[in-house]
Amino acid sequence: MSRKQHHDYSHQVYDAMAGCLACKSCAGQCPVKVNVPQFRSQFLEVYHGRYLRPLRDYVIGGTEWMLPAFARVAPLYNAVLGQRWVEKLMRKGMGISDSPVLSRANLKKKLRAWGVAEATPTSLALLTEQQRANSVIIVQDAFTSHFEAKLVMDVVELLSRLNLRVFVMPFSANGKPLHVQGFLGAFERTAARQAERLRALAHFDIPLVGIDPAMTLTYRQEYIKALGNEAVPEVMMLQEWLTTRLNTLATRPLELTDPGYKLLSHCTESTNAPGSPKAWQKVFAAFGLELELVSTGCCGMSGTYGHETRNTATSRTIYAQSWQPQVDADENAGKLLATGYSCRSQVKRYSAQTLEHPLQALLGALKRG
Repeated sequence: MSRKQHHDYSHQVYDAMAGCLACKSCAGQCPVKVNVPQFRSQFLEVYHGRYLRPLRDYVIGGTEWMLPAFARVAPLYNAVLGQRWVEKLMRKGMGISDSPVLSRANLKKKLRAWGVAEATPTSLALLTEQQRANSVIIVQDAFTSHFEAKLVMDVVELLSRLNLRVFVMPFSANGKPLHVQGFLGAFERTAARQAERLRALAHFDIPLVGIDPAMTLTYRQEYIKALGNEAVPEVMMLQEWLTTRLNTLATRPLELTDPGYKLLSHCTESTNAPGSPKAWQKVFAAFGLELELVSTGCCGMSGTYGHETRNTATSRTIYAQSWQPQVDADENAGKLLATGYSCRSQVKRYSAQTLEHPLQALLGALKRG
């Protein structure tokens, strides 16, 4: 076949793959576990071995390394990002739209001011066996720590109010954005380094817990596929771990105001860990509160998908299908909770509302009570 007659169909495949949200709902719900995000990542790695990557891929893939540097100058970064010409440059030059602003509060400094210790082998080795049994380690993720620092502090405050000793693992990259963009070699190296850090802490038999469901599930899915089951310690989601301590959460009868909370679950969480929403119900019930599970699809953000300019119209359409009617309904005002960072970001973006994380709602109820 001559060069003129040859047609590379991989370009059409690339365009088709651009429509994948990488939410992994297919992998969780498909009877034969067809994992489109996984072979999408594999395809992108091969495709970009032949064709140049857009700048957008490098920016998204390197997000976890750039955010700590930007966080040191958060007010300046946010001011620059708020300039119309910068937004236009990012949209047209990089293909990135509506980048979120960083938290003004520096999480590391806040934790230090509160006296919250970092989880290191040295600090954990000083604990007695009884202290370890009453401790927990929060595994940071890039998005919650840098865009929602207040949520991390609220989680620490709530767990401390429940007489738990909270340690926070020093921030290090998880690698999920690399995997989504098809940088599989870089992802495996990142995962290997992070798994080594986790193993060093898991040695002390203190639960490792993540806040964001999508980032936390990466440890039990992409990490295990890349490194093997034995190399990756268990990192639980908040509600999974809290349900193991239901008998000790509310140690005395509480009379809390119950506004009738409703939970909007992250699509990756509800399809790949289907017991997660009901676990939140059990946690709320331990405090005498009800939690209604609202049936919704994907919010349309799905990590960084909604921030890619080529996807913004689709992202908004997906949000309008099931999330927006719930968020904009007057009867749901002050009642809706969302577990995923990307979901809360999408609600803020298109409905100009701030939804709380379930643990923030519990903290507020305890303070009022």
